[in-house]
Amino acid sequence: MIKYYTALGASLALTFCSLLGFPIVGAGRQSPPKQQTPNQAGSAGSGPQQPKPQAKQDNKTQIGVLTVRLPIVVKEKNKFVEGLKESNFRVFEDNKPQRIEGFQSPSQLPIDVAILMDTSESVKLKLPFEKDAAEDFVSDIATHRRKDHVLFATFDSNVELHQDFTDAEEPLVRAIKQVKAGGYTRMYDAVYRVIEEKMANIQGTEARRVIVILSDGADTASDHTLKDAIEMAERYDVTIFGISTKNFTGITSGMVESPDDKELRRLCEETGGQLFLPSEKKELFKAFTQVASDLRAEYVVFYTPDNQEHTGKRRVIKVKLVDAGGHLYHKQGYTY
Repeated sequence: MIKYYTALGASLALTFCSLLGFPIVGAGRQSPPKQQTPNQAGSAGSGPQQPKPQAKQDNKTQIGVLTVRLPIVVKEKNKFVEGLKESNFRVFEDNKPQRIEGFQSPSQLPIDVAILMDTSESVKLKLPFEKDAAEDFVSDIATHRRKDHVLFATFDSNVELHQDFTDAEEPLVRAIKQVKAGGYTRMYDAVYRVIEEKMANIQGTEARRVIVILSDGADTASDHTLKDAIEMAERYDVTIFGISTKNFTGITSGMVESPDDKELRRLCEETGGQLFLPSEKKELFKAFTQVASDLRAEYVVFYTPDNQEHTGKRRVIKVKLVDAGGHLYHKQGYTY
């Protein structure tokens, strides 16, 4: 269970619910009425549809159509490739071509982004720079458009929610300024619990779910594994971006990635995100700026898989470019 640190009234209510073991649904935020995406009529929601955690199942057959929402970022020399059309993309699921039924360029979907900051002992010297960069990112997201929302949580020996989803900059900045470093690192637990307790319960919205992790890379104390975190993100259509400060000394630019960095890269790239490895302050700010830019510049395709059978097995997604070049970033699969 996430430990909650929010405004006094919300904090008391959340703590009371947590002590009683009640599920926490959309606390601190009212979801807007659901809006259908163009060419998505009949979809059961955003991304591969899964039962809500608290929903009761019965023996009746439920009629519905699985529709997949697939955000894609295309880059060439670290710059977003603009001007692509639906005809430039080919989507395959389990090696079988799928028919694209909807396309957005650029994406106009609202964003629900959770910032997860590592506050373990190992990042103590870097924490002031991390906090400054996180504040700058919050300012960028919060002032760009009012339909985007940000959550701020930290992880060390505990996973703590400091500010629930909001479109207001001031409470987020105040929460970021107050955090201190100490303890071990529960990165995978943070990803798993924030998705399970907060993002999985966001209802009535077509918003994209995004996590931005700021960490030095090494998970040292989680109960959940890297595989658990990836599967939870895929299940609820969450894209993860990582900003690793492991090389953050100012003099080690170009270091070979450690195994911990590669695990963080896997967490990001298998869910459709990217990993950034800044080695100095200006690169740290640039990494956050790049994440914010990519979230607004992405393409989104919608398709209804030919295989509508609910097997509980993982499906592999591949995307190819036609008459265009660039490196593709998208989630690599999901379970249905």
